[in-house]
Order: sequence, then C-alpha cells, then structure tokens
Amino acid sequence: MPFDHFNLIAGFYDRAGPFRVSELLLELLSLSPDYLLLDAGGGTGRISAVMRSMVKGVFVADPSRGMTRRAAVKGLSTVCTRAESLPFPSGSFDRVIMVDALHHVIDQHQTAHELFRVLVPGGRILIVEPDIHQFMVRVIAIGEKVLLMRSHFLSGDKIADLFTDLKAKTSVYYEGLNVISFAEKVR
Repeated sequence: MPFDHFNLIAGFYDRAGPFRVSELLLELLSLSPDYLLLDAGGGTGRISAVMRSMVKGVFVADPSRGMTRRAAVKGLSTVCTRAESLPFPSGSFDRVIMVDALHHVIDQHQTAHELFRVLVPGGRILIVEPDIHQFMVRVIAIGEKVLLMRSHFLSGDKIADLFTDLKAKTSVYYEGLNVISFAEKVR
C-alpha cells in the first residue's frame, strides 16, 4: 500500500483557510436544495463544509483516513475510499465535484468513469485542477514528484477527454491558476 502523505498533512489543510466558491463554480454547479453532492477526493471536507447548506446532502469520499476523520468531525458524511471504486449505486448523485484531487488518483480514466457512473442523468461533474500550463503549478508538480506523491497533472482538455467515450457534454474553463473541467451526463 502506498504511503499516505495526506494522513500526515490533514491538519494543515484546514489551516489553509476556508474554500472560496467562485461565481463561475456556483454557476456551473447550479446547485439545488434537492440535490445530493459527492465531493470526490474531498479530504477534510473544506469544500463540502461550504456547500452543505446549498444541497440536501453531501458526501466526502477520500482514501485518506486522516482526512476523512477531520471531515467527520465537521459533521459531514464520509467514506474512506479511492475514487476509482466508489461504493455508491449508479445514479446516486446530482452533482459531483473533485477539487485539487484528480492529479493524485492512481487511474484517472477509471476515476472519470466512476464519477460518471454515480451521476444521475442530467447530472454534472466539475473537476477543478491546478492549470499545468501555469509556471507556479509546474513548480508544485515537480515538488510533488520529489515528495514521491505520484501526482500526474493533466490539462483541462485532457481531463475533458476522459469523458469522451461516455458521450458526456464537456467544457473547459480557466480561472486564475485553476482549470475547471465540466462534464454533463446527457439525459
């Protein structure tokens, strides 16, 4: 089993400050009080804690026990699991968000398929990743390689391409140092 870097740094995530939900992110998510939201690779629940008042329910899925323990302390529903094999039935969630986590998963293609599988028809997936075209992000990518984190950053177009064989409607947006890849499960 690989070393869990995130178990060691879980405490630092919450100290980084609250997650800022941009207008673009809110517009793309188009949340409703009737929706269930999955925060895949959700770590300590920084994102879920901000969004839980906007939806009926939110679940944090993350492979790090240290991270999910911190999310549970916040009163969030958690499951310790890899994004490549989610323990939810197909069509469980109206919205799925994955922020700053896709580059950490072992199999990005399988992850995209799993996120799509648990999505209801008409549902949306937003994957927010550091934009590898930005110099600072390249520096961070090198640092994560040095720390043996197995990180593999993809461009926004490459992330959108993960959903091509699923016949998803996809778009890519750039915001600051991040790229937002949007996929919608067509009804």
